[in-house]
Amino acid sequence: MKSGLRNIYTYTFFYSFLLLNPVWVLYLLAIGYSIFYVTILDVVFYLSIVLASIPMGRITDSIGRRNALFISSLLTGIGILFFGLFQTFIGIAISYVVWGVGVAINSTALESVTYEYSESHSLRYLQTIGVVNFLSALSVAIASLIGGYIGEYIGLRVVVVVTALVVLFSSIYTLRLKERKKVRTHGVLALKLGHYVRDRRILSIILLRVALLLNFNMMLIFKQPYYKEMGITTGLIGVIFFADVLLRGLASLGTQRFAFIAKNRFFAMLFFTSLTFFTIYIPGLIENVFSLVFLILNSVIFGFYSNILSEEVNALVPSEVRATVLSVIFLVSSLLTAFAEPFLGYSATVIGLEKTLLIFSAIFLFISTFAIFVHIMGKESGEFKLTLENKRGS
Repeated sequence: MKSGLRNIYTYTFFYSFLLLNPVWVLYLLAIGYSIFYVTILDVVFYLSIVLASIPMGRITDSIGRRNALFISSLLTGIGILFFGLFQTFIGIAISYVVWGVGVAINSTALESVTYEYSESHSLRYLQTIGVVNFLSALSVAIASLIGGYIGEYIGLRVVVVVTALVVLFSSIYTLRLKERKKVRTHGVLALKLGHYVRDRRILSIILLRVALLLNFNMMLIFKQPYYKEMGITTGLIGVIFFADVLLRGLASLGTQRFAFIAKNRFFAMLFFTSLTFFTIYIPGLIENVFSLVFLILNSVIFGFYSNILSEEVNALVPSEVRATVLSVIFLVSSLLTAFAEPFLGYSATVIGLEKTLLIFSAIFLFISTFAIFVHIMGKESGEFKLTLENKRGS
Protein backbone atom coordinates (compact mmCIF):
# COMPACT_ATOMS: atom_id res chain seq x y z
CA MET A 1 0.00 0.00 0.00
CA LYS A 2 1.31 3.45 -0.90
CA SER A 3 2.24 5.65 2.04
CA GLY A 4 -0.16 8.43 1.01
CA LEU A 5 -3.11 6.08 1.03
CA ARG A 6 -1.97 4.51 4.30
CA ASN A 7 -1.84 7.94 5.93
CA ILE A 8 -5.36 8.76 4.74
CA TYR A 9 -6.61 5.47 6.16
CA THR A 10 -4.78 5.89 9.49
CA TYR A 11 -5.96 9.46 9.92
CA THR A 12 -9.55 8.40 9.20
CA PHE A 13 -9.41 5.63 11.82
CA PHE A 14 -8.18 7.84 14.66
CA TYR A 15 -10.34 10.85 13.79
CA SER A 16 -13.39 8.57 13.77
CA PHE A 17 -12.59 6.78 17.05
CA LEU A 18 -15.63 8.27 18.81
CA LEU A 19 -16.01 6.47 22.12
CA LEU A 20 -18.86 8.83 22.94
CA ASN A 21 -20.91 7.70 19.92
CA PRO A 22 -23.37 5.48 21.84
CA VAL A 23 -23.54 7.61 25.01
CA TRP A 24 -23.34 11.33 24.23
CA VAL A 25 -27.13 11.80 24.34
CA LEU A 26 -27.26 9.68 27.49
CA TYR A 27 -24.50 11.88 28.96
CA LEU A 28 -26.60 15.01 28.40
CA LEU A 29 -29.68 13.31 29.81
CA ALA A 30 -27.64 12.25 32.86
CA ILE A 31 -26.54 15.82 33.65
CA GLY A 32 -30.11 17.06 33.55
CA TYR A 33 -31.08 17.89 29.96
CA SER A 34 -34.30 16.60 28.36
CA ILE A 35 -34.44 15.31 24.78
CA PHE A 36 -35.92 18.67 23.79
CA TYR A 37 -32.96 20.59 25.23
CA VAL A 38 -30.56 18.07 23.67
CA THR A 39 -32.01 18.97 20.28
CA ILE A 40 -31.86 22.72 21.09
CA LEU A 41 -28.14 22.34 21.83
CA ASP A 42 -27.75 20.37 18.63
CA VAL A 43 -29.19 23.34 16.75
CA VAL A 44 -26.12 25.29 17.89
CA PHE A 45 -23.90 22.50 16.55
CA TYR A 46 -25.58 22.36 13.15
CA LEU A 47 -25.88 26.13 12.80
CA SER A 48 -22.13 26.28 13.42
CA ILE A 49 -21.70 23.86 10.51
CA VAL A 50 -24.08 25.95 8.40
CA LEU A 51 -22.20 29.18 9.05
CA ALA A 52 -18.79 27.54 8.61
CA SER A 53 -19.49 25.28 5.62
CA ILE A 54 -19.10 27.66 2.67
CA PRO A 55 -16.24 29.72 4.17
CA MET A 56 -14.43 26.57 5.30
CA GLY A 57 -15.01 24.94 1.91
CA ARG A 58 -13.42 27.92 0.18
CA ILE A 59 -10.57 27.98 2.71
CA THR A 60 -10.00 24.26 2.14
CA ASP A 61 -9.79 24.89 -1.61
CA SER A 62 -7.26 27.66 -0.89
CA ILE A 63 -4.95 26.29 1.83
CA GLY A 64 -5.03 22.65 0.75
CA ARG A 65 -6.65 19.50 2.13
CA ARG A 66 -3.77 18.52 4.43
CA ASN A 67 -3.72 21.85 6.30
CA ALA A 68 -7.50 21.82 6.51
CA LEU A 69 -7.57 18.33 8.03
CA PHE A 70 -4.93 19.34 10.60
CA ILE A 71 -7.05 22.31 11.71
CA SER A 72 -10.13 20.08 11.70
CA SER A 73 -8.56 17.57 14.10
CA LEU A 74 -7.51 20.31 16.52
CA LEU A 75 -10.89 22.05 16.53
CA THR A 76 -12.89 18.83 16.77
CA GLY A 77 -10.74 17.49 19.62
CA ILE A 78 -10.88 20.77 21.56
CA GLY A 79 -14.64 21.01 21.03
CA ILE A 80 -15.21 17.48 22.37
CA LEU A 81 -12.92 18.22 25.33
CA PHE A 82 -14.96 21.33 26.18
CA PHE A 83 -18.10 19.20 25.85
CA GLY A 84 -16.81 16.93 28.61
CA LEU A 85 -15.59 19.74 30.87
CA PHE A 86 -18.53 22.18 30.71
CA GLN A 87 -22.01 21.40 32.04
CA THR A 88 -23.79 24.74 31.66
CA PHE A 89 -25.92 25.43 28.60
CA ILE A 90 -23.57 28.21 27.46
CA GLY A 91 -20.48 26.05 28.04
CA ILE A 92 -21.86 23.14 26.01
CA ALA A 93 -23.01 25.57 23.31
CA ILE A 94 -19.44 26.93 23.02
CA SER A 95 -18.09 23.39 22.76
CA TYR A 96 -20.58 22.66 19.98
CA VAL A 97 -19.50 25.76 18.02
CA VAL A 98 -15.83 24.70 18.08
CA TRP A 99 -16.71 21.07 17.41
CA GLY A 100 -19.09 22.01 14.57
CA VAL A 101 -16.49 24.10 12.74
CA GLY A 102 -14.04 21.19 12.98
CA VAL A 103 -16.59 18.79 11.51
CA ALA A 104 -17.50 21.28 8.75
CA ILE A 105 -13.86 21.37 7.63
CA ASN A 106 -13.37 17.61 7.83
CA SER A 107 -16.56 16.69 5.97
CA THR A 108 -15.36 18.35 2.75
CA ALA A 109 -11.56 18.07 3.05
CA LEU A 110 -11.42 14.30 3.60
CA GLU A 111 -13.75 13.49 0.73
CA SER A 112 -11.86 15.89 -1.56
CA VAL A 113 -8.40 14.54 -0.74
CA THR A 114 -9.63 10.96 -1.17
CA TYR A 115 -11.13 11.66 -4.60
CA GLU A 116 -8.09 13.57 -5.82
CA TYR A 117 -5.65 10.95 -4.54
CA SER A 118 -7.64 8.22 -6.30
CA GLU A 119 -7.76 10.21 -9.51
CA SER A 120 -4.06 11.09 -9.54
CA HIS A 121 -2.98 7.49 -8.80
CA SER A 122 -5.43 5.81 -11.22
CA LEU A 123 -7.38 4.18 -8.40
CA ARG A 124 -11.09 3.42 -8.39
CA TYR A 125 -12.71 6.08 -6.24
CA LEU A 126 -15.59 3.88 -5.09
CA GLN A 127 -13.09 1.33 -3.85
CA THR A 128 -10.93 3.94 -2.09
CA ILE A 129 -13.81 5.85 -0.47
CA GLY A 130 -15.34 2.50 0.41
CA VAL A 131 -12.23 1.59 2.41
CA VAL A 132 -12.10 5.07 3.97
CA ASN A 133 -15.72 4.86 5.10
CA PHE A 134 -15.27 1.26 6.20
CA LEU A 135 -12.31 2.20 8.40
CA SER A 136 -14.28 5.14 9.75
CA ALA A 137 -17.21 2.87 10.53
CA LEU A 138 -14.95 0.14 11.97
CA SER A 139 -13.30 2.74 14.19
CA VAL A 140 -16.65 4.06 15.42
CA ALA A 141 -17.90 0.48 15.89
CA ILE A 142 -14.95 -0.55 18.05
CA ALA A 143 -15.10 2.75 19.93
CA SER A 144 -18.85 2.32 20.49
CA LEU A 145 -18.34 -1.13 21.93
CA ILE A 146 -15.64 0.14 24.30
CA GLY A 147 -17.35 3.46 25.05
CA GLY A 148 -20.63 1.83 26.05
CA TYR A 149 -18.98 -0.25 28.75
CA ILE A 150 -16.65 2.53 29.92
CA GLY A 151 -19.72 4.72 30.28
CA GLU A 152 -21.58 2.07 32.26
CA TYR A 153 -18.77 1.02 34.61
CA ILE A 154 -16.41 4.02 34.84
CA GLY A 155 -18.35 7.11 33.87
CA LEU A 156 -19.85 8.92 30.89
CA ARG A 157 -17.59 11.97 31.24
CA VAL A 158 -14.49 9.77 31.04
CA VAL A 159 -15.74 8.53 27.68
CA VAL A 160 -16.01 12.09 26.36
CA VAL A 161 -12.56 13.22 27.55
CA VAL A 162 -10.76 10.14 26.17
CA THR A 163 -12.54 10.64 22.84
CA ALA A 164 -11.16 14.19 22.66
CA LEU A 165 -7.60 12.99 23.26
CA VAL A 166 -7.81 10.39 20.48
CA VAL A 167 -9.17 12.92 17.98
CA LEU A 168 -6.38 15.36 18.88
CA PHE A 169 -3.88 12.54 18.30
CA SER A 170 -5.20 12.08 14.76
CA SER A 171 -3.76 15.50 13.81
CA ILE A 172 -0.27 13.94 13.75
CA TYR A 173 -1.17 11.90 10.66
CA THR A 174 -2.37 14.93 8.70
CA LEU A 175 1.23 16.18 8.67
CA ARG A 176 2.20 13.07 6.69
CA LEU A 177 -0.44 13.52 4.02
CA LYS A 178 0.61 14.54 0.54
CA GLU A 179 -1.66 16.11 -2.03
CA ARG A 180 -1.13 16.83 -5.68
CA LYS A 181 -0.27 20.31 -6.86
CA LYS A 182 -3.25 22.36 -7.89
CA VAL A 183 -3.97 22.63 -11.57
CA ARG A 184 -5.93 25.77 -12.30
CA THR A 185 -8.89 25.37 -14.61
CA HIS A 186 -9.04 28.18 -17.15
CA GLY A 187 -12.28 30.04 -17.64
CA VAL A 188 -14.58 32.00 -15.38
CA LEU A 189 -17.29 29.34 -15.25
CA ALA A 190 -15.06 26.83 -13.46
CA LEU A 191 -14.85 29.14 -10.47
CA LYS A 192 -18.57 29.91 -10.20
CA LEU A 193 -20.14 27.85 -7.44
CA GLY A 194 -23.68 28.75 -8.48
CA HIS A 195 -23.07 27.47 -12.00
CA TYR A 196 -22.53 23.93 -10.73
CA VAL A 197 -25.23 23.97 -8.08
CA ARG A 198 -27.82 25.15 -10.62
CA ASP A 199 -27.16 22.21 -12.90
CA ARG A 200 -30.15 19.89 -12.39
CA ARG A 201 -28.03 16.75 -12.53
CA ILE A 202 -25.87 17.99 -9.67
CA LEU A 203 -28.84 19.55 -7.85
CA SER A 204 -30.72 16.23 -7.69
CA ILE A 205 -27.63 14.51 -6.25
CA ILE A 206 -27.18 17.30 -3.72
CA LEU A 207 -30.81 17.00 -2.60
CA LEU A 208 -30.55 13.23 -2.20
CA ARG A 209 -27.35 13.53 -0.18
CA VAL A 210 -29.04 16.19 1.94
CA ALA A 211 -31.97 13.82 2.60
CA LEU A 212 -29.61 10.97 3.53
CA LEU A 213 -27.47 13.17 5.79
CA LEU A 214 -30.56 14.59 7.50
CA ASN A 215 -31.72 11.02 8.08
CA PHE A 216 -28.29 10.09 9.45
CA ASN A 217 -28.23 13.10 11.81
CA MET A 218 -31.71 12.48 13.18
CA MET A 219 -31.15 8.75 13.69
CA LEU A 220 -28.00 9.60 15.63
CA ILE A 221 -30.19 11.57 18.04
CA PHE A 222 -33.13 9.19 18.31
CA LYS A 223 -31.56 5.73 18.36
CA GLN A 224 -30.08 5.99 21.88
CA PRO A 225 -33.29 7.02 23.70
CA TYR A 226 -35.29 4.65 21.47
CA TYR A 227 -33.18 1.72 22.63
CA LYS A 228 -33.45 2.95 26.22
CA GLU A 229 -37.24 2.90 25.90
CA MET A 230 -36.95 -0.72 24.83
CA GLY A 231 -35.25 -1.45 28.18
CA ILE A 232 -31.76 -2.03 26.75
CA THR A 233 -28.80 -1.30 29.06
CA THR A 234 -26.08 1.25 28.22
CA GLY A 235 -23.49 -1.49 27.68
CA LEU A 236 -25.76 -3.39 25.32
CA ILE A 237 -26.55 -0.19 23.42
CA GLY A 238 -22.81 0.01 22.78
CA VAL A 239 -22.93 -3.53 21.34
CA ILE A 240 -25.88 -2.60 19.11
CA PHE A 241 -24.06 0.50 17.88
CA PHE A 242 -21.01 -1.68 17.21
CA ALA A 243 -23.09 -3.94 14.95
CA ASP A 244 -24.90 -0.95 13.41
CA VAL A 245 -21.75 0.96 12.47
CA LEU A 246 -19.77 -2.13 11.44
CA LEU A 247 -22.48 -3.22 9.02
CA ARG A 248 -22.60 0.32 7.65
CA GLY A 249 -18.85 0.11 7.10
CA LEU A 250 -19.10 -3.26 5.36
CA ALA A 251 -21.78 -1.84 3.07
CA SER A 252 -19.44 1.04 2.27
CA LEU A 253 -16.55 -1.35 1.66
CA GLY A 254 -18.65 -3.34 -0.80
CA THR A 255 -19.76 -0.31 -2.82
CA GLN A 256 -17.37 -0.97 -5.73
CA ARG A 257 -18.38 -4.61 -5.95
CA PHE A 258 -22.12 -3.94 -5.90
CA ALA A 259 -22.13 -0.58 -7.71
CA PHE A 260 -23.95 -2.22 -10.65
CA ILE A 261 -27.13 -2.10 -8.54
CA ALA A 262 -27.09 1.70 -8.87
CA LYS A 263 -26.09 1.75 -12.56
CA ASN A 264 -29.54 3.06 -13.51
CA ARG A 265 -29.65 6.38 -11.67
CA PHE A 266 -33.45 6.69 -11.58
CA PHE A 267 -33.93 3.14 -10.31
CA ALA A 268 -31.27 3.67 -7.62
CA MET A 269 -32.89 6.90 -6.46
CA LEU A 270 -36.31 5.27 -6.26
CA PHE A 271 -35.14 2.03 -4.64
CA PHE A 272 -32.77 3.34 -1.97
CA THR A 273 -34.89 6.30 -0.90
CA SER A 274 -38.01 4.11 -0.66
CA LEU A 275 -36.13 1.54 1.40
CA THR A 276 -34.73 4.25 3.67
CA PHE A 277 -38.26 5.61 4.18
CA PHE A 278 -39.49 2.22 5.42
CA THR A 279 -36.52 1.85 7.80
CA ILE A 280 -37.77 5.02 9.54
CA TYR A 281 -41.50 4.34 9.17
CA ILE A 282 -41.59 0.75 10.48
CA PRO A 283 -39.85 1.54 13.85
CA GLY A 284 -42.46 4.27 14.24
CA LEU A 285 -45.19 1.65 14.04
CA ILE A 286 -43.66 -1.04 16.24
CA GLU A 287 -41.05 -1.13 19.00
CA ASN A 288 -39.43 -4.56 19.18
CA VAL A 289 -36.51 -6.56 17.79
CA PHE A 290 -37.99 -6.24 14.30
CA SER A 291 -37.80 -2.45 14.48
CA LEU A 292 -34.19 -2.71 15.71
CA VAL A 293 -33.30 -4.58 12.50
CA PHE A 294 -34.84 -1.80 10.40
CA LEU A 295 -32.87 0.87 12.26
CA ILE A 296 -29.63 -0.99 11.53
CA LEU A 297 -30.68 -1.44 7.89
CA ASN A 298 -31.07 2.33 7.77
CA SER A 299 -27.33 2.66 8.45
CA VAL A 300 -26.44 -0.02 5.90
CA ILE A 301 -28.27 1.81 3.11
CA PHE A 302 -26.54 5.07 4.03
CA GLY A 303 -23.12 3.37 3.96
CA PHE A 304 -23.63 2.10 0.42
CA TYR A 305 -25.67 4.71 -1.40
CA SER A 306 -23.94 7.81 -0.03
CA ASN A 307 -20.71 6.55 -1.68
CA ILE A 308 -22.47 6.25 -5.03
CA LEU A 309 -23.74 9.82 -4.79
CA SER A 310 -20.32 11.00 -3.60
CA GLU A 311 -18.60 9.68 -6.72
CA GLU A 312 -21.21 11.22 -9.00
CA VAL A 313 -20.94 14.74 -7.57
CA ASN A 314 -17.12 14.65 -7.27
CA ALA A 315 -16.80 13.64 -10.91
CA LEU A 316 -18.91 16.60 -12.07
CA VAL A 317 -16.93 19.46 -10.49
CA PRO A 318 -13.27 20.55 -10.80
CA SER A 319 -10.76 20.56 -7.96
CA GLU A 320 -10.82 24.36 -7.55
CA VAL A 321 -14.40 24.36 -6.28
CA ARG A 322 -14.83 20.74 -5.20
CA ALA A 323 -14.66 21.34 -1.44
CA THR A 324 -16.90 24.39 -1.81
CA VAL A 325 -19.57 22.46 -3.74
CA LEU A 326 -19.42 19.65 -1.19
CA SER A 327 -19.78 22.21 1.58
CA VAL A 328 -23.16 23.19 0.10
CA ILE A 329 -24.42 19.67 0.77
CA PHE A 330 -23.36 19.78 4.41
CA LEU A 331 -24.62 23.34 4.78
CA VAL A 332 -28.14 22.50 3.59
CA SER A 333 -28.37 19.20 5.49
CA SER A 334 -27.12 20.91 8.66
CA LEU A 335 -29.55 23.80 8.19
CA LEU A 336 -32.47 21.39 7.79
CA THR A 337 -31.29 19.43 10.82
CA ALA A 338 -31.14 22.66 12.84
CA PHE A 339 -34.74 23.42 11.86
CA ALA A 340 -36.05 19.87 12.29
CA GLU A 341 -34.41 18.89 15.58
CA PRO A 342 -36.21 21.26 17.98
CA PHE A 343 -39.55 20.42 16.37
CA LEU A 344 -38.91 16.67 16.43
CA GLY A 345 -37.30 16.85 19.88
CA TYR A 346 -40.37 18.59 21.26
CA SER A 347 -42.55 16.06 19.47
CA ALA A 348 -40.59 13.17 21.03
CA THR A 349 -41.04 14.71 24.48
CA VAL A 350 -44.79 15.31 24.06
CA ILE A 351 -46.12 12.47 21.89
CA GLY A 352 -43.24 9.94 22.07
CA LEU A 353 -40.43 8.71 19.87
CA GLU A 354 -42.50 6.29 17.81
CA LYS A 355 -44.95 8.90 16.49
CA THR A 356 -42.04 11.29 15.98
CA LEU A 357 -40.36 8.74 13.72
CA LEU A 358 -43.53 8.60 11.64
CA ILE A 359 -43.44 12.38 11.26
CA PHE A 360 -39.77 12.31 10.28
CA SER A 361 -40.35 9.54 7.73
CA ALA A 362 -42.81 11.90 6.00
CA ILE A 363 -40.20 14.71 5.98
CA PHE A 364 -37.58 12.39 4.48
CA LEU A 365 -40.06 11.17 1.86
CA PHE A 366 -40.88 14.75 0.83
CA ILE A 367 -37.22 15.78 0.32
CA SER A 368 -36.22 12.60 -1.51
CA THR A 369 -39.31 12.75 -3.75
CA PHE A 370 -38.47 16.35 -4.64
CA ALA A 371 -34.92 15.25 -5.54
CA ILE A 372 -36.27 12.55 -7.83
CA PHE A 373 -38.66 15.08 -9.38
CA VAL A 374 -35.72 17.43 -10.12
CA HIS A 375 -33.87 14.51 -11.74
CA ILE A 376 -36.86 13.62 -13.96
CA MET A 377 -37.85 17.14 -14.97
CA GLY A 378 -34.44 18.80 -15.21
CA LYS A 379 -31.72 18.55 -17.78
CA GLU A 380 -28.17 19.76 -17.42
CA SER A 381 -27.73 23.14 -19.05
CA GLY A 382 -26.10 23.38 -22.46
CA GLU A 383 -23.63 25.81 -20.92
CA PHE A 384 -22.58 23.16 -18.42
CA LYS A 385 -22.18 20.52 -21.13
CA LEU A 386 -20.11 22.94 -23.21
CA THR A 387 -17.87 23.61 -20.21
CA LEU A 388 -17.29 19.88 -19.73
CA GLU A 389 -16.48 19.45 -23.42
CA ASN A 390 -14.00 22.33 -23.27
CA LYS A 391 -12.34 20.81 -20.22
CA ARG A 392 -12.03 17.44 -21.95
CA GLY A 393 -10.62 19.06 -25.05
CA SER A 394 -8.03 21.17 -23.24
